[in-house]
Amino acid sequence: MSIAPGLVDIGSFIDQREGYRGGRPFIVGTGVTVDAVACRLTVDEMGPQEIAENFNLSLAQVMAALAFYVANRGAIEADLNLQEQENAAASKEFSQRSGRILVDA
Repeated sequence: MSIAPGLVDIGSFIDQREGYRGGRPFIVGTGVTVDAVACRLTVDEMGPQEIAENFNLSLAQVMAALAFYVANRGAIEADLNLQEQENAAASKEFSQRSGRILVDA
């Protein structure tokens, strides 16, 4: 199946590359990751138009990112959970190191 001339292939909105944006899917030409858009929707409770304005994206770009998120929710949420765990571990380590520096000073 091919897209008729003059129509936009929404598949062209999302890309994923090893080593770019941590390998996370992103909106082509922007560097905005799909998970960042999904977090604005699910955590910050922003609507699609508000997300578009927040990231300076078109509504079509946001909707493509949200469609990609919905189609791949399990994998994206697993990655977000892993990132959250890694951030918590790094924060804990930083706090412990900062405490030692203050005590040693």
